[in-house]
Amino acid sequence: MKLSLSGRIVEDATVKDITLLSFAELARIAAEIGYQALCIRPSQVTVNTTDTEIRHMRAILEDNGLVASMVCLDPVIAANTPDAGRPLHQIERHLAIAEILGAPLVRVGMKTTAEIPWAQRAADQAQERGIRLVHQTHTESPFESIDECLELLSRINRPNFGLTIEPANLVLCQQDYGPETLPRLAPYIYNVYVQNLRLNPDGANTIRTTRGIVRYDRLAVGEAGGIDFDRFFEGLSAAGYDRYITSHQPAIPGRETRKLAQAIFDYLSEYITSIWN
Repeated sequence: MKLSLSGRIVEDATVKDITLLSFAELARIAAEIGYQALCIRPSQVTVNTTDTEIRHMRAILEDNGLVASMVCLDPVIAANTPDAGRPLHQIERHLAIAEILGAPLVRVGMKTTAEIPWAQRAADQAQERGIRLVHQTHTESPFESIDECLELLSRINRPNFGLTIEPANLVLCQQDYGPETLPRLAPYIYNVYVQNLRLNPDGANTIRTTRGIVRYDRLAVGEAGGIDFDRFFEGLSAAGYDRYITSHQPAIPGRETRKLAQAIFDYLSEYITSIWN
């Protein structure tokens, strides 16, 4: 089991296409702390980034002893806008960038089941390059609930189309994320994100789900009162998951990036040591 740091840690929680630090600086911080990979975001590279720039990013990764665990290359996916499914129609550039960066996973988005044929075509194209496509368990998508995930993945029916499991979004959609549930998704879990929140009817943040509007407070990964990470990691262990765990923590005003990334690394490392070693 390895730890990956998402570029989201240098993004504001609500702004998905602006980074607060350079890619080189983020890579240096991640490597010095002990992360083994970066999850690359559209604040750092998009389909419009030149191949020369992308190859330079690959060199930065290699110079720091890092790899790319996954790429997400369009802000419409990261922000889950109504156009989140659009990149499925234009997947070739996403796959080409993933190849240059050496990323085995490409994050995609879907908003309706009408996009299933496009997901199938995109997965077939990705299969030719040995790349997997993943959709995050996410609000306002066909992947909100465990049952919806299983139904849709069965309909897409491609061996290289799977899930990024993320417990906070499951909580927002009133879904379980423990050992009774995650083994049901075991064949499809290709990646794991972790972020943290606390449901609160008076919370500072709101999000829409198909079950209505939900209010919550955002917390740092490891902060008490939010996601039950003991239960979540027990579920991952029961599902036989052994790939990357990625911190999906956004920047927190007033908290320095390195210190936040270090605290999350220390917290997650304890689980990896106790469960998988």
